[in-house]
Amino acid sequence: MSKSQLRKEAYEYIKRQIGKLHGFPHDANYPSAIPLNELVLLKDGLADPPVELIALLKQLLKGSVTEAEIDAHLVAPFQQRKMD
Repeated sequence: MSKSQLRKEAYEYIKRQIGKLHGFPHDANYPSAIPLNELVLLKDGLADPPVELIALLKQLLKGSVTEAEIDAHLVAPFQQRKMD
């Protein structure tokens, strides 16, 4: 699978998981915004998921998705092998 396709699949994963949330936590430890420009690049298959976005998603989705699942979708596919 091409790196561009992996990126698009990572975006779709994020979209599905965020869509499951009923509201963002109102905790001061949570960043106030998801970097939309990073999501657009991911959606278009132009960039890998950035470390900051992955960390934010792990905080936002804590309790509903395991870190291992997030890593399986957003970290591992981009570490496995060199692609386009």
